[in-house]
Amino acid sequence: MADRFRLRVYSPERELVDADVTEVTAPGAYGEIGVLPDHAALVTALEAGTLSYKEGAKTSRLQITGGFAEVRDNVMTVLADGAEVLA
Repeated sequence: MADRFRLRVYSPERELVDADVTEVTAPGAYGEIGVLPDHAALVTALEAGTLSYKEGAKTSRLQITGGFAEVRDNVMTVLADGAEVLA
């Protein structure tokens, strides 16, 4: 069982994240979704809101304006309509 997975977040302008993470929380179309290592395959629409992810003890956050996410083979790819890093 893996203890990390790859998170890649893209906006139309640039790549925002390419990191090995332990957990992701995202604003799914039907409520908040959580993704951990070895998550089942998933494709979902995302709503506007905060996407957070953990790299060890550090938690980082992005504000996204919607988009789509795919989880497959311990890689989560987010295609955001728009996004910015929150402090």
